[in-house]
Amino acid sequence: LAQAIVAQAGIAASVLERTVHMPDPTVLEIIDSDVEEVEVHGADAFSVELARQLRGEEQDDVAALPGSDPERLPRETEPYPPLPDPATFQGSGDRAKAAAQLRHQAEKEAAAALAANDVQRAIDAHTLAMRTGGATAMMLSNRAALLLKQKRPCAAIRDCTAALKINSSMVKAYRIRGIAHRKLGHWRKAHSDLSEAQGLKFDEGTAEMQKFIAAKCTKLGIITEEQRGGGPADRAQADRVGVASAQAVEAQAVFVAGAEMSRDLDKGQAVVLCGLQKTPQLNGKRGVVEREDPRPASKGRWEVEVRLEGGRLEIKSLKRENIMTLNKADRAACRLWANEEKRHKEEKRQREEREENEKVQKCIDAKMGKLVLNEATQQMLRNLRPQDALGVLDKVDGSQIANVNDFLIAQVKLLTDESDSDEEPAAKRNRA
Repeated sequence: LAQAIVAQAGIAASVLERTVHMPDPTVLEIIDSDVEEVEVHGADAFSVELARQLRGEEQDDVAALPGSDPERLPRETEPYPPLPDPATFQGSGDRAKAAAQLRHQAEKEAAAALAANDVQRAIDAHTLAMRTGGATAMMLSNRAALLLKQKRPCAAIRDCTAALKINSSMVKAYRIRGIAHRKLGHWRKAHSDLSEAQGLKFDEGTAEMQKFIAAKCTKLGIITEEQRGGGPADRAQADRVGVASAQAVEAQAVFVAGAEMSRDLDKGQAVVLCGLQKTPQLNGKRGVVEREDPRPASKGRWEVEVRLEGGRLEIKSLKRENIMTLNKADRAACRLWANEEKRHKEEKRQREEREENEKVQKCIDAKMGKLVLNEATQQMLRNLRPQDALGVLDKVDGSQIANVNDFLIAQVKLLTDESDSDEEPAAKRNRA
């Protein structure tokens, strides 16, 4: 299998132009039984239909007046980068592990290239990673962000469309494709994609661009003022912030493309789950990082304590690409996460208290079932807090009491301040 992977990597050698250093494949733990399962795909084995996405809009000529849009980009003439098949690991765990290791190494190369401001080398590293390990929605979205930085909006739209074909809930793909459409003057498509992204996961920075695009759509008659969701007073403000917002969102997308995929996580770090295809119900759930998964077969995964409904917690082993960290500069997102954490802790406290009371109540019912109690005594015990009632019943265990009912009633009165004795009730002393 090592030889097969080397041969497969050689297919992409012309793309890399010797700028990406490939790891020595002999370090991978691969067994011979997987050799027949390796498939080498040619370029563009995974195709997407782009005719509708790249079709011009009737408002293009009106919106493209000279000097009217300094952010407008022409359609590029460069060929698209290769588009390999999506990653599918239906063979043995060793095959999946080998592909994941190769992809992880290439992602590190891409992050290093981006840090050195070598965008083309970062794109080439993504291409190699997908050719050797298969394309994922996250990797395609990351490459799209890099292509957009190279002023290649059509290629970015193609990668995002492919990403959405793999995962129709990929927020980043909608966001990057919306920005690319905005660069081409496709206002209707840009508005549709950014609205979809904001509906899946609200982002404050994207909201400013969305206002700008909505104002353009309103001016061109693409959407009405009511559909836009704002009044005439918003238009001037949207025009002022639109260009700056577009640049900020685009820059942030490119930064995340390189930084997110290689950055190690810290214990206790606040994260949000995203891009999960087999368990989409967990997308958007909050979590706290516990540690890197120590199991050899789970290299590249992280154990995250996930917050579930009803105050429940579960440890999940997740790929790094499915873990989104909070941007500390985004104060609104951090506040929202903290508020949700407080709510979850309160739900957890209430659930644990409820479960504890249920356990205590079972003990009370068992003890009362062993005693001959009249209705009045049973009712007095039920009126107490479960812990207090259990404490009273515990005093009966092993005691030679002639009249259990009178004894229990006297103990309950001591707890509820109804005793004729001058002694301070035990419950009152405990509260003090």
